[in-house]
Amino acid sequence: MTQIDALIVSHGQPSSPDPAEAALADYVAKVQAHVPDLRLGSATLAKPGSLEAQLEHMAPDAVVYPLFMSDGWFVRSFLTKRLGDAPYKVMPPFGMDPNLPELSAKGLRTEGLTNDAPLLLVAHGSGSGRPAPQRAAEDFAAALTTALGGAQIAVSFLEQSPTIPEVMADLPNDILCLPFFAMEGDHVRQDVHEELGKCAYAGRVLPVMSQLPGVDGMVANAIKTTLADMRNAAQAAPA
Repeated sequence: MTQIDALIVSHGQPSSPDPAEAALADYVAKVQAHVPDLRLGSATLAKPGSLEAQLEHMAPDAVVYPLFMSDGWFVRSFLTKRLGDAPYKVMPPFGMDPNLPELSAKGLRTEGLTNDAPLLLVAHGSGSGRPAPQRAAEDFAAALTTALGGAQIAVSFLEQSPTIPEVMADLPNDILCLPFFAMEGDHVRQDVHEELGKCAYAGRVLPVMSQLPGVDGMVANAIKTTLADMRNAAQAAPA
């Protein structure tokens, strides 16, 4: 059996793990198409045993790619604990890729965003006050503002203030909404739409970040570059 070069890991859906596991596998197949010389695997943390099963098939110099929006608790602590003594490099998370704002800007322009109207960015946030989720969303919004040439971006959160209703109180109800989420789980399908419904929102909710045009190629390139750098460094190291 061919060994896995890179394992793409997402949170998944604890209440219904199998559909989220299948959705991640479908997405990884799109990423795989960009790197036919590599073998990619996928696992959600929410599906019992999925991560551990994939680790059994990893190449010795494989990497783990967190399909998460920030380097918060799930990446720094929970994923690290689940990996245990496995000697695999954990790459920076998806949401912190420096190429994501520019790709997002292109996708938003295609969707019709102009600088005449604000964009509502909805992120998860942290109900327990952990700073990483908020920081990642705000840093992305700042970079996206630059990539868009100064468009107004209003940042809101599901689990902390400012919430969607708090932010929407000062905005038109027909603007575009961009969910700052890696995959479309219940938070996007249900929670985001429920909060928007409280505001009589009449605009469009755009696809989650991983589904924007060109982003699967960005993920593939990040993995390919990291593996190449690691393998070149290993070859150059003294015997």
